[in-house]
Amino acid sequence: MSRRFFDDQEFQSDQLVELGAAASHHIGKVLRMAEGDAIEVFNGRGGEWQARIDTITKKSVTVELLAFNEANRTPPLSVTVALPMIKGDRMDYAIQKATEMGAAKIVVLDTERCEVRLKGERADKKLGQWQAIAISACEQCGLNIPPTVCGVENLKSWLGSALPAGKLIAHPGEKAFDPAVLTRGESLVLLTGPEGGFSEEELAMAQEAGFTPFALGERVLRAETAPVALLAALWAWLG
Repeated sequence: MSRRFFDDQEFQSDQLVELGAAASHHIGKVLRMAEGDAIEVFNGRGGEWQARIDTITKKSVTVELLAFNEANRTPPLSVTVALPMIKGDRMDYAIQKATEMGAAKIVVLDTERCEVRLKGERADKKLGQWQAIAISACEQCGLNIPPTVCGVENLKSWLGSALPAGKLIAHPGEKAFDPAVLTRGESLVLLTGPEGGFSEEELAMAQEAGFTPFALGERVLRAETAPVALLAALWAWLG
């Protein structure tokens, strides 16, 4: 499989295209690829292009676009993953793995028991970092439409916003989820909690907003593990 690179510009087959600074730097400086090497490029709008490196200079890389493949490799269910702010690199891990597992959208929430809170410029900077992590994960796993990473949103306000029809909230001690209610092609939002779980008030608010509480087994999962494990379970349930 050829190395894959994201570049946010319009592509058309049978054209020479100068890649953006990030992709050019990665190809020419980090990986030290050579002219003539085969690669794949995608712009996040759907599909991917087989390409060949035409020229490499100190500042840019130009590629020849050869053929278009419309496959996006998206899962059979559009899932929004809503998760709390998690401290340190564990948040990066959660974003990366949720992307690899096929989340269509990722929402970062401020909950009562969050380990860390971000506001203003710090939150904006982190959002940019998380979006870059999601794009990098797509380059690795073969997805051609990166999830949008949103936040940081207050849980109560977010619960009152327009959400998908299917709503699940993971909470230890609840009954096991019945996968028979899942329908291919529909949209779903999966809400997972912070270390220490949701407060009783938050759980009640979520249920009032139409969320069905459930547990995945008898073990309590870490905040960064829960979204990944639950997405894997969803795809297994859907077959």
